[in-house]
Amino acid sequence: ARPVAGGKAVNFRSALLSRSRRKEGIRRPEGREERRRCSPVLSTMVSRWALFKSLRSLHRLREQDPIDDELRGWNWDKPPLRPRAHFGLGVSEVAYRYCETRRDIYLRRMGVAGERTQPLVDGSFVHSVVEAAASDVRRELALGASGWEAYERLAGGAAKRLAGLGVNIEQQFWLLDLYKRFALAWCAEEWAPAFTEYRVDGWPLGLSRNLRVDGLAEGGVVIEAKYGKPHHFHKLALAGYALALEAHLDVPFEYGILLYVANGLGRASVSWEPVYISSGLRKEFIEERDALIDLLTSGREPPRAANCPESCPYRGVCR
Repeated sequence: ARPVAGGKAVNFRSALLSRSRRKEGIRRPEGREERRRCSPVLSTMVSRWALFKSLRSLHRLREQDPIDDELRGWNWDKPPLRPRAHFGLGVSEVAYRYCETRRDIYLRRMGVAGERTQPLVDGSFVHSVVEAAASDVRRELALGASGWEAYERLAGGAAKRLAGLGVNIEQQFWLLDLYKRFALAWCAEEWAPAFTEYRVDGWPLGLSRNLRVDGLAEGGVVIEAKYGKPHHFHKLALAGYALALEAHLDVPFEYGILLYVANGLGRASVSWEPVYISSGLRKEFIEERDALIDLLTSGREPPRAANCPESCPYRGVCR
């Protein structure tokens, strides 16, 4: 809260949210059921306070199930972390089992060109929009703008900013909505977020030399942004990045946040899941890595999957 003339205190975040509601025609919810229905509009803002509060529930898990030292990334030169071969694997190649037989990885490694499906295009735009919002808020605050001034400026130029990223605003209005929601949340707290790609060398673990982590927050929190539905194997990606960061920096990374974005009938829907990057997740990631190394070493072509997801770029190749 901030003092104003007359002796009353004004909560800056509430004032900015209220002003944004008025400008966009959003009524303040009157009851509990109304708040629940309106949650995709404003209450799902990814604020610093909300993100870090959600991690509190994981502290007890960490106390009850401490991470085995052999599964820390800095022990990359010892079993079970030491890789049997080096293929420069991406974390997504290891972790994401959209194709149950791994045929997609085999085809990509064989140089087969895949189709750029709409879910892949939308997912790429989500990453670009989140990163743009983060860098724009950080720039405005660094130049001395107040949160209020920063949001007014960014919201006014949002359409032009996203058009520069290749977004068709008329057809993809939800991405403009997404940009404004992130900017609103971060400007309201006057917080320069860490949603900027961090590059790390994963070669010691048999991974790519140019891994890109979506975001890092204070306290060693790994942030991964995803478009679409949640899957368990998304947690394995957090484990892979945590291992690579530990190998690269020699400091622990124990918590992660999976940030999920969806197109909710023309408006952006945002949710997130806090994750303790436990020994179990780390083991599972290493097992998947070893299985993929064995597959690529053998040279055998995997069979077609029984259930091929519509988002797969090789769906047309395998039919």
